[in-house]
Parts: sequence; structure tokens; C-alpha cells
Amino acid sequence: MNEWVSSILSIVIVLVFLVGLEQVGKRLGWTDETIRKSVHIAVGHWALLAVWLIETWYVAAVPLVFFTFANAFLLYKSPSPVHQTERKSFGTVYYPIALLVILFFFFETEPLAFLAGSLVLAWGDGLAALVGRKYGTVTYDLYGQKRSFQGSMAMFLSSYAVLFLLFLWDDVPLWQVVTYGFIISIVATLTEAISYRDWDNFTIPIVVAVATSLLL
Repeated sequence: MNEWVSSILSIVIVLVFLVGLEQVGKRLGWTDETIRKSVHIAVGHWALLAVWLIETWYVAAVPLVFFTFANAFLLYKSPSPVHQTERKSFGTVYYPIALLVILFFFFETEPLAFLAGSLVLAWGDGLAALVGRKYGTVTYDLYGQKRSFQGSMAMFLSSYAVLFLLFLWDDVPLWQVVTYGFIISIVATLTEAISYRDWDNFTIPIVVAVATSLLL
């Protein structure tokens, strides 16, 4: 399939999946935050589609540019829980911009680093928020924003699980899967903890992609 067609197709697939996920969430009585973070997790898997269907970085950049502008527009216009939070959140805009950065540097030369950055953001940050909100009883405060140890633990464990499976899939030696996955997960967790407000959507993919590139 022509990669330009694949690029457009990936946009359609993501849009259909996200609309369907939001409708399912509403029918099941999910909270707006649960719907929002479920979408956050799902979107990160676009990276798998991109690596599978597209060869050149600038073609793969098209969906990310589209979603950057679409999210910026919907941030102010959409009634969807994906974009409406307790405060105005720019995370949905930072997300595709961060993926654009790691796409440019790693998509063609080190796709493993690109996938690591995207999937750790999706699962790690997504589950950290969900677990922290529901079970976050032990909290700590960094420059006026509260984090929970339960959320940080969820960030670490989910990041480690993602990296473990991803590195195994790429035939990385087992000792590197275990040790480097652990190191990168710690780095990702610390990055999430110290990032100010929505900036974790920008910092996590870049830090994880760079760390993966340096270690593997």
C-alpha cells in the first residue's frame, strides 16, 4: 500500500477508534477522566501503525500535524470529555508535538526508540493518572502540584512492562531487556514526577526515546 494512503488511513483508524471508545465509555458509565485517559492510552498505539505501514518520517508526520491542530482547536470548542478537564489542559496538544520530535530523530533510524517513547507515554502516564486519582492516598507535593506514590508506582510498573515486551519483540538480549528496561522506567517515572502540569506529555516521550537510543 502507498505510504501516503497508509498515513491518511492511520488518521481514519484513530478517529474511528477514539469515537467508538468514547461512546463505549459513556455507555459503561466511565468518568470523564477515565474516558480521557483511556483515549490517551489508545492514541499511543498509533506509533505501531506508523512503523508497520509507513517508511519515511515526513509521511508519518502528517497524522501528528493533523492531530496537533485538531486538538488545539477542540481544546476550546469540544464538549468531549477527552478535552474537558477540571482546568484547561494542553496535554492533548503537547502529546503529538512530542511524538513529532522523536519521529524526526528516530523513526527511520531507530524505530525502537520511537516506539518506546510513544508507548511509555501512553501506558505509563495514562495508568499513573488513573491509579493516582483512585488509589493515591500517599501524596507528595512538587511546586504546588500533587503526585501520589501509588501513581508513580503505576508509572514505573507499566513502563517496565511496556519496555520489557517491546525489547523482547525486537530481539534485545534478555539481560538488556531486564536491566535497561528497569533503568529507563526509573528515568521515565522521575520525569513524570518532576514535569510541571501537562508537560509530562512532552517530556516523557523525548526522555524515554533518548534513553533508549543511548542504551541500546
